[in-house]
Amino acid sequence: MNKNLLPRVSIIVPCYKVEQYLPTCIESVLHQSYDNWELILVDDGSPDKSGKICDEYAKEDNRIKVIHKTNGGVAAARNVAIDLAEGEYISFLDGDDFLHVDYVQDLISLALKHQAGIVQCNYVRGNDRIFPNVTKDLSVKVYNSHSIFTSDAAKIIVWGKLYKTNIVKNFKIPEGRFFEDDWITWRWYYSAKKIVVTSRPYYYYAYNEMSTMTQHKKRPNLSFIDAYNERITFFKQTAERDLEDCSYRQLCKALLLSYMNPMATKEQKQMILFKFSESWNEIRHSSVVSFKLKFSMGLFNIFPNIVTKLANIFLCAP
Repeated sequence: MNKNLLPRVSIIVPCYKVEQYLPTCIESVLHQSYDNWELILVDDGSPDKSGKICDEYAKEDNRIKVIHKTNGGVAAARNVAIDLAEGEYISFLDGDDFLHVDYVQDLISLALKHQAGIVQCNYVRGNDRIFPNVTKDLSVKVYNSHSIFTSDAAKIIVWGKLYKTNIVKNFKIPEGRFFEDDWITWRWYYSAKKIVVTSRPYYYYAYNEMSTMTQHKKRPNLSFIDAYNERITFFKQTAERDLEDCSYRQLCKALLLSYMNPMATKEQKQMILFKFSESWNEIRHSSVVSFKLKFSMGLFNIFPNIVTKLANIFLCAP
């Protein structure tokens, strides 16, 4: 295929307190095997040298654009870049993460082959600086806006995916909220006629003690409940009971994990149990919930503390 006819991909990177990770992140884009991309670096008022690092790289490659703005959070940083994105596809990369050399090449190939609105890949987690050689069976599956939810294949994270630009621009990321991924990714999935999922890992999620996701693990933040309530209400209004039940299923999983967090307060646990019981009663007989999940969630609904203790024992076992 003529390289000049290949679509441009806009890679958006919000940068805040990531100076020690950012060079690795940017270098992983510079070394992509696919070269028709633009990299939009958003310095979100970072107090460290992140902004300076962005500017230095932009001087060396005209495909790199830098936006400096006052701190407004990751959603606002991404939205500013979305408005300026010129690519036919958009991908999100966090400043403390990095990409496999074939990330763009292979995801764009799948998008074009299947005429997909979204392509989703797997990821690796750790503290490496070079993408590890992962030997794993490769599978590629194609879903529509319903089966991506009913199959439980949807990953409610914005990164590690390639999106048609119009999908992202039609539904901006809600700003000023925690768990913005929970608020927006389901809308992007639902608006895509076709979603391709590959099991091959192309995204490296670096474990960063200061990252937002890591900080939230210290004590459960239950604001994700509001995001799920909005999603459930939407599918209830559109009379899509299977997708409503899928949303309840995911909410129950998130509540169970939050209850298991040893930092959860007594008040939080009471709220979690109330919301779990309410949600579980909606789907206890649903066909979108597997027998295994019905058994474990039903048991948790009756004996939450016993299930939590058993789960912790198995998780801590060598």
